[in-house]
Formats: sequence, structure tokens, C-alpha cells
Amino acid sequence: MTPNEREQWLRDRGVQIETSNDRRKAESLLYGAADGRPPSIVEQVQRLSCKGCINDNDEGIKFVYIPHDTSLPMSTINLPKRLVDALGPSGDIIPTYVRSFFADGKSIDEALFKEQAAKQNLIGGDINKFASECNENNEEKSSIANHPSAKLTSAALTSASSGGSVETFPLVRPSSTNHNQGVYIYLDEVGLLKHLPNNKRASTLAQQCGYHPAPNFYGDVFVGRVSSNNVLHNIDIEKEDIIDTTKEWIVRAPHENVAWQQTINEVTGRKGESQPNHAGTEGVGVQVESKDGEKGCSYLWIQNEEEVEITVYLSKKVGEGNKVNKTKIKAAFQPQKILIKYDNVTVLELKLYSKIDVDGCTWTLENNNLVVTGEKSTEGEIWPRLELGG
Repeated sequence: MTPNEREQWLRDRGVQIETSNDRRKAESLLYGAADGRPPSIVEQVQRLSCKGCINDNDEGIKFVYIPHDTSLPMSTINLPKRLVDALGPSGDIIPTYVRSFFADGKSIDEALFKEQAAKQNLIGGDINKFASECNENNEEKSSIANHPSAKLTSAALTSASSGGSVETFPLVRPSSTNHNQGVYIYLDEVGLLKHLPNNKRASTLAQQCGYHPAPNFYGDVFVGRVSSNNVLHNIDIEKEDIIDTTKEWIVRAPHENVAWQQTINEVTGRKGESQPNHAGTEGVGVQVESKDGEKGCSYLWIQNEEEVEITVYLSKKVGEGNKVNKTKIKAAFQPQKILIKYDNVTVLELKLYSKIDVDGCTWTLENNNLVVTGEKSTEGEIWPRLELGG
């Protein structure tokens, strides 16, 4: 394929390709004079908690707001008609519109940032690219992208994403089998690094669309729909289209996602690629060496949606050929901490990424290995790491 043919092939399948001119045009309209601009996404969400503030007759393209707090309802809101008329129909406008919602001023976890940077597993696997793209969206901060030493710091990423940054997650992409319509989740691109709460309803929706294990989404999210007929453009989706799991698009999504991945693998020459596994899932444990030298113990951890299991290697504490004395083991569980002692010496202390149910924690001794099982407080949550800190 030529570059132009590849670009058109991607556009036909719902892949958004946005230019800097597109962004500048949108931002000029969104952040212009108050009396001449459409309501912002922040203003729309604020109105949801105000009786009588919502106008059901508002014109525009409908999409859905899903708060992370399950006590709050999902709501149908509008992509303002004025914005659609000015920018479309051409491309997915929702990312540009909702970007300011994620400009919450929250800082990024330094330790978690470094871990994700080391894995090159953040935002499609390229942190430098993300920093450059964020700064391209905000020319006043463009010096960050031009300073190599600043690119891979949490402070630089916080600054680069201060105006809000949006990740688009495909629940299902446009294809000939679904009337060329795709449905996407729009989330805070650095929500994980901000320690935003897990959005269980968004994860459940992704699981219904064929993603196993269900991806984690952090903080509030939005769901929108596009059509690739003629040109890519936004079309309506309402909360009923998400709540009702018998809707055709949800029922067909698992099969269509598999078919799409197979097509991408054929086009790119990759084989067998699918969604990446989370740490400690799919039966593959994560090996961690002792941080305290001879005093501590190495361990292996694994997880599923209900619990986390940690195997602590106690054999080196008693020497080869000797048995671990079960009476010398002491295990203490707190909502976000596990402490293991052997013969009154601390061999493992973990400050956990998320909370466990203390009453659901147990331990057993198997072949000189201490196997600790912790029941997660939030069922269905897949942790990106075991420990809260580095």
C-alpha cells in the first residue's frame, strides 16, 4: 500500500487521523468568547446534578457519560450542533470536545510513571510520542517536547497533559457487518498514573464486547458512536444502547473484534496478536526478587478478578534440606498492606496497589513456600501492579 492508500484504508475502518489545523479550528470554537461558543463538556456534566438544568431538546449528536461512581446514573449528553456544523461531518469530534473534562489538575504518581515508562507500555507504548503530541496540542508548552531530558519525567508529562489528554478505546470498529458503525470509549489518557478510581461499568461493557480479561478504565469515561459511510463522522448513541445488552452492536462485537484483529495481522504481517495481558494474569506469575537482601524473601504473584495470590519463598530462611517451621510464621493483613514474619524477622512487607478484604485473606505452607491469598475488595478489578509504590 502507498501511504495515501494506507491512510484511506484506516479511515474507512474508523481510525481517526487528525491534523494540527483540525485541532486549532476546534479549540478556537470551544474556547472562544463565552457568548459565542457551545456549552463545554464540563458545563454539561455539571448540569446533570441540577434538576431543571438539562434541556432534553438540545440539538446535536448524542453520546453517553459513565461516571466511575456506580451510585451515579449513566447519562445521555450532546455533542453541540454548533460544533458539529463547524467541524463536521468529518472525523470523530468527541475527543476534542471532551479533552477539557480530563484537565483536573491531579498529579501523576512518580513511581508508577517510572514503571510504566520502563515497560514502554503507556499510551500505545511510546511515552516520548505522547509528550510530543500533547505539546503539539498546546504550543505554549512546546519547549517540553524539545527537551530530551524532560520527556521522561512525571513532571513533564503532568505539564504536557495539563490541558487534558484523551485516549480512544475501540469497543467495536466500523465494518461492513455492522453498517460501518463503530463504538468507542473516551477516557483520561493518564488516568492510571493519576490513581483515578476504577470504572467498573466501563470494564464490564468492554468485557461484553469480547475483551478478556476486561481492560481497566480509570475515572469517568464517555462512549460515542461513529459511522464511516462516505466520511468518518459522529452519530447518536444513547444510554439505553449501552444498558440493553441485547442490542445488536453489543451481541456482534466479540466476533467483529476478532475478525478485525485478524485483518490487521494480515495487513501488517503480525501473527497471533491480541489484546495484551495484564500483569499477573492469564496464569503467568510475576517474579519479584527480594529488596532487602538476605533479610527478605523473593516471591511470585498472580491475580484474577477476585483475588491476588503471593508465593513467598521461605526455603532460604531455613537452609537447604531443612523444613520451614509453621509455628514461626506470622502473617498480618491490613486493607492495603501485607506483613510476613518468620522467626520474628520481617521477610516481606507489601504496600498494595489497591485494597483487600482482610477477612478474606488466608495463608498455607506448601513445600517450604508460604502461599498467601488476598481477596480483593473491589471484585472485577485487575491491578496493573502489586505494590502501590516503586
